[in-house]
Amino acid sequence: MTLQTFVTVLSLAIGFVAGLYFCVGSAQLNKTTIGALAGTYWDSNPHLANFLRVLKAEYLCGGIALCLTFFLQFVASVPGVVPDRQAFDEPWAGAVLAIVCGGAIGALLLWLRGHLVTQLAAAAPRAE
Repeated sequence: MTLQTFVTVLSLAIGFVAGLYFCVGSAQLNKTTIGALAGTYWDSNPHLANFLRVLKAEYLCGGIALCLTFFLQFVASVPGVVPDRQAFDEPWAGAVLAIVCGGAIGALLLWLRGHLVTQLAAAAPRAE
């Protein structure tokens, strides 16, 4: 597997992570959650506030992964940017490493998502 192919496969793995972040929010909506979000409350709706915090964090992480994917595809496609040399003797080794790297970036983004949700919750005004 050439280095150029490895970068392309890595961008595919990170693109999959980006897709998961963009889909997970709507996939977790069930009828109970929708009912809580649509309900009326005095002052403010705590369910809606939490939903919006999580949604913002997931979209930010998905956007970061998507931009990284496009950057890697650009780098792999422009002639002369990535050396056209053999990086892995076995194609499966390069594919496994790309998937592991994509998973590591996904885990890093999962940590960032949790940090952002916590930070947004701490900055939210308290209902009285």
